Amino acid sequence: MSNEQTGRPRTVGRVGRAALVVIITLAALTACVGPSSHPASGGPTGGSTPPASSSRDLPDLPVADFPGLACEQLAGPDAIAALLGDGAATVAASIAEAPVLQDGGTVCGWADEATGAALTIRLVGEGVDHWAAFNHWYEHTDWTDTVGEINGTRCSDDGCSVHALDGERFIEVDAVGLDDPDGQRTEEIARAALAAAPAPTPRPVASGTGSGSGTGSGSRSCAVALPEAAVQTILGTGAAGASYVSTATPSYHLAQDALTRVGGLDCRLLSADSRELLRFTVLPGGAWLFRDDAPIDDAGSAGDEDASETAQRGEDWVSLRAPGAGEETARALLAELLG
Repeated sequence: MSNEQTGRPRTVGRVGRAALVVIITLAALTACVGPSSHPASGGPTGGSTPPASSSRDLPDLPVADFPGLACEQLAGPDAIAALLGDGAATVAASIAEAPVLQDGGTVCGWADEATGAALTIRLVGEGVDHWAAFNHWYEHTDWTDTVGEINGTRCSDDGCSVHALDGERFIEVDAVGLDDPDGQRTEEIARAALAAAPAPTPRPVASGTGSGSGTGSGSRSCAVALPEAAVQTILGTGAAGASYVSTATPSYHLAQDALTRVGGLDCRLLSADSRELLRFTVLPGGAWLFRDDAPIDDAGSAGDEDASETAQRGEDWVSLRAPGAGEETARALLAELLG
């Protein structure tokens, strides 16, 4: 049986103090965004409608593990041009990256719209737990905690991806549209980024809000947050027999893992005949997404035909999408979710 069939990576050469595995890109590729305790004004507003309160009344941006780290430090213009071509430029952060930022991470992205070549680098400081989750996902029980002698890369027709732990720092690199059949160029980017990144800044002890904490969403299941019976009451007979299913994809994604780490929920409800009735996300402490200076662009985050709503619940950010439902129905479902 081949490595691709077993789900284990194929070895392509020593990577040094890192373990590297390809993943499928989770979200739109993003510009370098490191949340800061001293946010600048005048940033992008994204696609959500902010609440009536001003940014002064919303939670601060998450505190970064690497304050002041610029994307040019992780991958300079010459390196990006050599990798993606002269037409590559930074691209805005998508709202799907918000859990990584909430977890103190930095996200950088570049793309050439003409060729489709793109690169994303995601870096978090408290990466040991992410590394453990990554290993658990792929059941690499033979991989050690130190990972100094372990290496591996996965590539598909779409591109290559890398995961690595170096000290406390965990990195995820996605590259698409490149001539990189063995992933060596993607590995070089990962190694260079780790070499350029500083040591993470120690985090203060959580006080009950902000990055890494929330309002208790992590202790609730999808069915408790929004019971199937309540959905059936709103949607009618078409929702009879509806049940929640796992939103996990067939590979590890840092953003998905970060959402779990900060106590969030990502829930998907299917009908008895497997139609998606709704999907909702709760990001504890994530109401900073409504700030005018939030470093996020959520344009196009939902399909044109999908009724979607976002709202603030205390310091949490809540999003709900109901495919095929009207706006009034989506609002009723959101109101039930908000309690």
